[in-house]
Amino acid sequence: MRNGPRGGIVAVEGLPVPRSPYLLRMAGLAIGLTVLVLAVSLAAPETARAEDGPLPAPRVIKRRTGTPTPQAPPAAPQAYPAAPQAYPTAPRLAPAPRPLPSLPPETPAPVPRAPAGSGAEIQRSVDAYFRGDAPLVAPTGLPGMAAYEQGFRFRTGGFRLRLNFTFQTRYEAFLFDDTAPAPGGDLSGFSLPRATLRLSGTAEPNFRYYLELEFGNHGGPRAWDDLRGCLGCKSANLGPDSQSDSFDPLREAWIEWEALQILNVRAGLLRTPTARQLMVRPELQQFADVSLASAWLGLGMPGYTDRNRDYGVMLHGMFGMREEFGWMFAVTNGDGGDSVRNVIDQRSSDNLAYSARVNWAFLNSLGYQEGAVGQVTRRWYGELGAWAFYYADRLDQPHRTLGDYTRYGLDAALGYGGWSMTAGYARTDDEDVLGVNDDESSAWLVQLGHHFVGTPWEIAARWSGYDTQGDLTGDGVAQEIGLGINYYLNGHGNKMQLDASYVDTDAGGFVILDPYAGYNGRVQSGESAWLLRFQWQLAL
Repeated sequence: MRNGPRGGIVAVEGLPVPRSPYLLRMAGLAIGLTVLVLAVSLAAPETARAEDGPLPAPRVIKRRTGTPTPQAPPAAPQAYPAAPQAYPTAPRLAPAPRPLPSLPPETPAPVPRAPAGSGAEIQRSVDAYFRGDAPLVAPTGLPGMAAYEQGFRFRTGGFRLRLNFTFQTRYEAFLFDDTAPAPGGDLSGFSLPRATLRLSGTAEPNFRYYLELEFGNHGGPRAWDDLRGCLGCKSANLGPDSQSDSFDPLREAWIEWEALQILNVRAGLLRTPTARQLMVRPELQQFADVSLASAWLGLGMPGYTDRNRDYGVMLHGMFGMREEFGWMFAVTNGDGGDSVRNVIDQRSSDNLAYSARVNWAFLNSLGYQEGAVGQVTRRWYGELGAWAFYYADRLDQPHRTLGDYTRYGLDAALGYGGWSMTAGYARTDDEDVLGVNDDESSAWLVQLGHHFVGTPWEIAARWSGYDTQGDLTGDGVAQEIGLGINYYLNGHGNKMQLDASYVDTDAGGFVILDPYAGYNGRVQSGESAWLLRFQWQLAL
């Protein structure tokens, strides 16, 4: 005997079916009663069918609060045989599928607690802290990413951060040809001119930011107090003649809005547009540091440490079919990035400084870098640039004219295959310096290099200098001739540089002090010296 789905007899197996008419009539009567019972059951309400049991309740998926726990993807659904439809005329809710073995239990197993102070415990504490500030630290709610590509890069949603480190360890010697200044004589030793940390990145929708901190042993204010860049003058105010000598760790910090490709607005402590070599980052220089001419120009403008920086606003952008034209225009305080805000500093001048630069890549663009490491064989590169600077330095109560400073120049960069060239010429015109003095000068630079393609070797030569005419500076010439050899272990990211420069002055010339480049301001009229430098640079 086989039971049907609802317990009724639907078939008899193993017994012979009798052929008696009486039995046939009894069988027909039984079938009729069965049909009647089924009809009554169909007409009854759904809740009256107690034998079915209650209908399965819809399955409720409970959502846990807090940070969602990643779940393994569900296993493929299993095929179940379709249950026979007992009541085809009455629709029923499908029963809930049985939970698959691959699904995790509703209550997760307890996770063993890490020892106090361990990395896992600290990480959980940090995650719990940030979870409460999620709208601030993760405005997009998207997963983050970390990688290394020309710096350590971090990204989450529309927020990006890049970290770069620069280390320049150097051995340098300054050897006087004639009578060396006493005490001390020749000078030499090991140093770490740059240990730089840079943070830069972008934020939604079109903002950038930049922070540069410097921890190298550069010489600092003490060197400048000993050998003033203003040729011995002293002034109560700030400005090119008596700069703030801001050698604190904060070198540069700004935010920027990219309104258009042709128009970007930058504000903060920024690098001002000047001569081409002063626009090149220290990591991308062909020699260990800037030329004598660039040091002379930089010192005559606000905020010169290794580059000119000042507080203010700068507009810049690019345009053209190939974006071959670039422009910069800055309005700054003119006192060189002093850490004391001008609104409470009686030494500051109310006047502002103005600087501008335009650049034209008439051939393939080189960007602001030196050497041929990034060039492609059998391709020409070429750029031309022009720049200008003006600052009227005034001090009120009582009113005093402390100088009108003007600088302007032209520069160029060319490259072909392994060959490279950087050149520039500039003029300075200072009027009413300290109220009574007028000075003029010119500066020049020619720098050639050849990178042996397929090898890590590069050689370079440099000729630079300046001449002066005026009340404070006198009439004289100072110049240098230098040779250098570079070995690129991994481009500019890891390289070794060895250079030697012969520094010479005529009867009225003098050498300016530059703590970064290593020029010693004690070389006076008619004297000469050798500057030797070996530098190993690691830029990550």
